[in-house]
Amino acid sequence: MRRLLLLGLLVACRPAPQAALPSAAPGSPVTLRVQAGALQVQGAGPVTVTCDTPAGPVVRVQAAPGRLAVPPGAVRCEAAAGEAGRPAVVELPAGSPTTPAAPAPPAAPATPATTAFPASSRVAVSGTLRVTPGRLSLGEREVWTVTADVRARDRRAVPDGTPVELRAAGPLGETAVATRLTVNGVARWSLTPATAGRFTFTAASGAWVARAGAQAVSGLLGQRPRAVFTGRGLTLGPLRWQDGALPDDGTPVRLRALTRSGRVVWSADVAVAGGQVQVDTPRVRDAVTLRVELAGSEVSLPWP
Repeated sequence: MRRLLLLGLLVACRPAPQAALPSAAPGSPVTLRVQAGALQVQGAGPVTVTCDTPAGPVVRVQAAPGRLAVPPGAVRCEAAAGEAGRPAVVELPAGSPTTPAAPAPPAAPATPATTAFPASSRVAVSGTLRVTPGRLSLGEREVWTVTADVRARDRRAVPDGTPVELRAAGPLGETAVATRLTVNGVARWSLTPATAGRFTFTAASGAWVARAGAQAVSGLLGQRPRAVFTGRGLTLGPLRWQDGALPDDGTPVRLRALTRSGRVVWSADVAVAGGQVQVDTPRVRDAVTLRVELAGSEVSLPWP
C-alpha cells in the first residue's frame, strides 16, 4: 500500500511536456549579380545593398527590384532584406570602374533617418549643411566635402562625439550613407560621385534635419569624347579635361554594344593611355550601336 502511494505521488509531480518553440521564419530571398557593369538586385523590398570600397562602406536601400551603379573601387557587395535571411554576395575586381545603371522607377521620398543624441546631450539643436564645390567636374580628382555645423539652442557647439547621419541621393536612384561624429560641433564627409547629374544631400541629428544640393558634370573638354569607329576598331582622343590636363593613364572607359531594342550584347572595360584609347572591337551579331562612357560623358556611334 505504501509503495502504491509513493508511485502515485511521483506521477502527479512529473512536469508536463513543454511545447516546442516555433523556428524563426526565413528571410525574404534576395539575389544579387553583376550585369552589364551594374548591380542587378532581385527580392522583396526594401533591400539593403552594402559595398566595400577603399573609402569605406557604401550603403544603399533599394525599394523595389532593379539596377544600381557599382560604387567606384568596390571589391565586394552584399544584399539583404531585413535582419533575417542569408545575404547575397558578389565579389568584384579591385578598382572596377562604375557603369551608370538604368534609372529605377520613382519611389516615394523617404523620411531621413534620425540619430539620437547621447543621454547627456538631449538638447534642441539647429545648424547648417553645405556642400563644396557646388559644381564638381568628374575625372578631375575633385572631391565633395559635406559639412554639417550643429549647434545647441544657445548657439554653442553640441558635445564632441554627437553622431550626424549624412546621406547623398543621386540622379539614378543611388544612395550613399555615412555617420560622422562632431568635433567642435562640425561633422564632415568626403565623397566622389560616379555619375553626372543633380545630387541631394541630407544631414540628420536628433530632431534636426537639413538639406543641400550640388551638381556633378563631366570634366571632359567639350563634354563628349572625340571618337572614330570603323566597326573593327575604335579610336578616342586626344582627350583632355576642362583644365587642359590629360586624363591619367588607366582612367576607365566603358564600351557597350547595343541591339536595336537596347539590349547589351557585348561590353568591355578599357583604359586611357597617353590621352587616347585605341582598341580592336570584335564582330558582334545584332549590334547596331556602340556606346562609349567616360567620366560622366557619353557618346553613341552607329555600328557599321
